[in-house]
Amino acid sequence: MNVRLAGAGIGLWTLIREQTVTRPWRLSDAAFAEIDGFAWVQGWVIARHRTRHTYRDPRFDRVVVCCTCEGYGAGDDGQACATCKGDGLLNFCEPPAAGAA
Repeated sequence: MNVRLAGAGIGLWTLIREQTVTRPWRLSDAAFAEIDGFAWVQGWVIARHRTRHTYRDPRFDRVVVCCTCEGYGAGDDGQACATCKGDGLLNFCEPPAAGAA
């Protein structure tokens, strides 16, 4: 029996959980602290899954493929699409281009 844990009332399963779950989670938080802070300042969504962190910019939820050029950025004549200005993508929060039909 571990003398350090004898008087603390910590059982074997608590010790195992500490070693296998809690400690890697804390190490992951420490390793990703700077990146998480940057993502938080930028307003990104942070998803944590054990020792893996994923980041997503919610502004991409507003982006859709242009329905006029179907995302190619150019029409049949080879000219830049007037609706998306040749980008192939549209942003819901921006009004369409002035020359859009």
